[in-house]
Amino acid sequence: MNPKEPLPPGWEMRLDEKSGNFYFVDHNTRSTQWNHPVTNQEYSSINGTNPSNFSEQNSSDACGSNCEKKIADVMSRARSLQPKIDYFDGAPQSKEYKHLMENLEQLILSLDTLKSDGNEDVRAMRRDAVKEIQQLMEMLDYRSLIS
Repeated sequence: MNPKEPLPPGWEMRLDEKSGNFYFVDHNTRSTQWNHPVTNQEYSSINGTNPSNFSEQNSSDACGSNCEKKIADVMSRARSLQPKIDYFDGAPQSKEYKHLMENLEQLILSLDTLKSDGNEDVRAMRRDAVKEIQQLMEMLDYRSLIS
């Protein structure tokens, strides 16, 4: 099983918090499934077969004081993509576009696994981080349209 296997266009990976398993959303057909659309493997955050982007975060544990560090780490990784996005001049079908977009989507998904347990500061930090990553995604979309 290759946990880094990219998703096909129009697919998204999400975490089912009740079961601790990741599921896959096909926005093209508006359907969901438990198995990865390419590898046909099931990913679980509980049994350790979760994708590497999520391995740092255990969805069954409360985030506690580590949340701020995890959010800062995610934002550092997102900001490291900024220069590539600023100078992107390819089409939405290009390999580079898909790679950048997938990285940004994975960063948002990694933020989704954090549990704030009612901590408003953590919720605000996570919300701001998601907004910033979404702005990077919008910039990438814009750059792909003007090239």
